[in-house]
Amino acid sequence: MPLVLVVFVGLAFAASVINPLHEATDELRHYRFVQTLVQHQALPVQGVGCNAQGHHPPLFYAIAALATGWVDATGQGDCYDPPQNPFWAYRYWEVGHDNKNQYVHYTAVEGFPWHGGALAAHLTRLVNSLFGAATVWLTYLIGLAIWPKRPFLAVAGSAFIAFNPMFVYMSGAINNDVVAAFSGAAVTLACVRLVQDPRGLSVRWGLILGALFSLALLSKFNLAAIAALIGAAMTWVAWCKKQWREWLKAGLVIVGVTAVLTGWWFVRNQMLYGEPSGVELWGVRDPSESFWLAVSELDYVWTSLWGRFGYGQIPLPQAMYVGLGVLAVLALVGYVLPFVRRETGELRETAVPLLLLLLNVLIFFGVLFNYLLISPAGPMGRFFFPALPALSVLLAYGLSQYVRGGKRPYQTDVWLAGILHGGMALMTVIALWGYLRPAYAQPPGFALTAVPNPTNAQFDSFINLRGYAIQQSEVRPGEAIDVDLYWEVTGKPPGDYLLFVHLLDENGLMVAQRDTHPGLGNFPASNWQPGDRFVESIRLFLPETAYAPNKATLYVGFYAPGAYRLGVTGSDGVGLGDAMPLTEITVAPLPGDYPNTQDQNFNDRLRLRGYAYNKHEFLPGDVLAVTLYWEILSANLADNLVRISVVDGEGKEVIFQESQLPLGGQVGEVIEDEHRLDLGYNLAPGSYIIHLTLIDVVSGKVQTIVADDGHQISDHLSLAKVQIR
Repeated sequence: MPLVLVVFVGLAFAASVINPLHEATDELRHYRFVQTLVQHQALPVQGVGCNAQGHHPPLFYAIAALATGWVDATGQGDCYDPPQNPFWAYRYWEVGHDNKNQYVHYTAVEGFPWHGGALAAHLTRLVNSLFGAATVWLTYLIGLAIWPKRPFLAVAGSAFIAFNPMFVYMSGAINNDVVAAFSGAAVTLACVRLVQDPRGLSVRWGLILGALFSLALLSKFNLAAIAALIGAAMTWVAWCKKQWREWLKAGLVIVGVTAVLTGWWFVRNQMLYGEPSGVELWGVRDPSESFWLAVSELDYVWTSLWGRFGYGQIPLPQAMYVGLGVLAVLALVGYVLPFVRRETGELRETAVPLLLLLLNVLIFFGVLFNYLLISPAGPMGRFFFPALPALSVLLAYGLSQYVRGGKRPYQTDVWLAGILHGGMALMTVIALWGYLRPAYAQPPGFALTAVPNPTNAQFDSFINLRGYAIQQSEVRPGEAIDVDLYWEVTGKPPGDYLLFVHLLDENGLMVAQRDTHPGLGNFPASNWQPGDRFVESIRLFLPETAYAPNKATLYVGFYAPGAYRLGVTGSDGVGLGDAMPLTEITVAPLPGDYPNTQDQNFNDRLRLRGYAYNKHEFLPGDVLAVTLYWEILSANLADNLVRISVVDGEGKEVIFQESQLPLGGQVGEVIEDEHRLDLGYNLAPGSYIIHLTLIDVVSGKVQTIVADDGHQISDHLSLAKVQIR
């Protein structure tokens, strides 16, 4: 077991180093809590000043403040707010490394050797790593309490927490979810030992459980639910040993100890917020209307329990989640095998402790599901951490039924522990170095001798495009263009310049665009040094509604946010303007029976199969004709109102038209629906987006576009742009 703890701490520390500061969920706000204690010697008040998670109980933050109080982080202040990355979470649902960083990270602020706020943050992460290691140790002790003669089965029981990628990641970040897991494990261990104590209940147990319950309440408020586990353990012992008087005494002691140790916190909350918990909900749902929505979010809960880094925008491959799900099902089935073999002796002996663990799992699943019902912030597996030690032990024991060793269980326990820890540790290593690290890594370098399409185009005096490679010369709507740009830094920029890759058609209309900090968000220009070389690999996705067929040119350039673009000079010294043309791209139509083939499901009422314009360039006074091809998905076609809007570059609707669909038409039939908009004489020259919206005539509600799996995509569809000359 010591080896497991050493490896765990090493992996948690590695996660802390790999993960840039404050990229973990709510880490910045948890860090502010610690700094408020350090810099002001006072607890933060929720709603006063900056958001510092002031509604959370103070145990973890107080310990972290004691450990880091000697570090001077006052230069950043207790309300430190790093610069935001405006392109954060680009295509967040994809496994990858494109703009996964919420903040822009500067070497001068966060680089090693750490100092100031960076040092304080990393030390706070280290405190959390130690809480994580203590949780793993307590999980082992829970297993050892249940199987004292099978220590390696107890070791195996810690595998699903010691090398759970998400638990390791969170242990290397700043949060109170790990200390919640620690407190949950401590209470669970005490309850298991209580039901095994031949002496039964006593005042001593009241003191122990009261102290541990107080520890839990000061860790995170959702641990109040663990009172049900304590009550179940005490009631079972009282019933078995007829100790109802001792049950009452122990209960009163628990109440008294809890009041003494935690009462001040709840009184403070009542005085400040008008209620004792201090809990703040990030948006409120109506539980009577959100049940099925909560059910649909359970898949996200499962994936984020095992590994969704950042704010969930760094997922692991689906195969990992499926594999863990298969293991969980096998473990559940494993509990049936002793009955099939008619060898239920050990299971009967350990039934009560195992049922306590199961109760703990059910309690915190109920807590989590209740949070799903009332808050959109609910689908987070970390809220289940207080029951993760219990789940880990239950999973391992269920799987142990497949490798029974007859009269030599010791050997099979050793093999089981080795396989589970080895497999889970390997998955954690893959998760950290294969997916977390690339998400925040600087782009790779290159040698000048290996540059395709040598270009030598200079952008102002700061950076030179040495060459480029483009993988596609023809694309269809919804497909991507892969662009590799070979950059060499030639001068120190005065600030951050943003990179753009634009695809413009022959009329100058934007077909597709990508704007980003260099390095896909991970190598801002302020970090550049003359002589740096890096390869920028960008995927430029065409919208599904891109007009085709079409011809377009790919351009690249840099600009100062909200200001100017860098001028470009070719290798021959001739100025090229403020954007470098790279190559021509053919936009080919998708196969289908209708122009600009689509597959957009408007709330199972109508499916857009295609659309067409009468032209792309217009003069003042012209008429824009939009022809839509609808497949009827439900009856009552006339209950739908179609809204066509002309939207300017700032997202402002400047012209719109609403038309009710006609009567008639059968389900499955495709109808042609034309809308004519008089553009008038007041539109300024430029490009405009066309929005398509479907509205219910009776209720006036906008009908959302839904994906094949049922999740909502948007309340409107953006069609191709048009140009006003």
